[in-house]
Amino acid sequence: MEQYEVATLKKGLLILDALQEKAMTLSDVIQTFSFNKSTAFRLLYTLEIMGYVKKIDNSYSLTNKMGPLSTSYNSKVNWLSVPPLHELSREVGETAYVGILYGTDVVTAQVVDGHHSMRAHSEVGDRAPVHLSALGKVILAFLDKTKLEKILKELTLVQNTKNTFEDLHLLKEHLKVIRKQGYAVDDEETEIGLRCIAAPVIFEGNMISAVAIAGPALRLNKKLDKALSKKLIQCSLRISKML
Repeated sequence: MEQYEVATLKKGLLILDALQEKAMTLSDVIQTFSFNKSTAFRLLYTLEIMGYVKKIDNSYSLTNKMGPLSTSYNSKVNWLSVPPLHELSREVGETAYVGILYGTDVVTAQVVDGHHSMRAHSEVGDRAPVHLSALGKVILAFLDKTKLEKILKELTLVQNTKNTFEDLHLLKEHLKVIRKQGYAVDDEETEIGLRCIAAPVIFEGNMISAVAIAGPALRLNKKLDKALSKKLIQCSLRISKML
């Protein structure tokens, strides 16, 4: 049914279908699907960083990743997460996301907008330093020690707000708390007035992505953290079972 369609996901799949026939430039995608330039670029960029397409000169073509798609858990989760994300967003009324780790950044892989006129906004392909958000922090907290240390050595602790972690030792201690409680909170660390809660998606003992909800701090207040974290964990478990 049309009401269950995810517009961004559908656009990305249309591009993948077209690339099975031939390589395409950004202009080709714009003309073929009547996308605006910004949308076309974001979709192609996201497909590229996730390993589905490669760019040679100005042309995009499929990579070999499309072949073993059915066994690639790190990529499958981004498509399988759509129905659970819709249910989560509808239930809590806020914007819901899936994020993945890319270098020292967290990248939005899926997003379902909340129904409030004043809500958190994001698009597939948006990226930010991993320490700034609940999505990023929960991913860091559930990485194995070797990977975590490597990322922390490369990470620059930029400070977006007065609440952003700028001390590496304090960040490490905070990650221990996150791992113990099973979820992370962005308490106006990315932007004043915005709060976010996130939980990891674990499969066979490995952290493969994270789910989150975000909204205005006045509505997504601290009193709701535990209740909402339970809903997020239920959502992440559902995604894991779907794998």
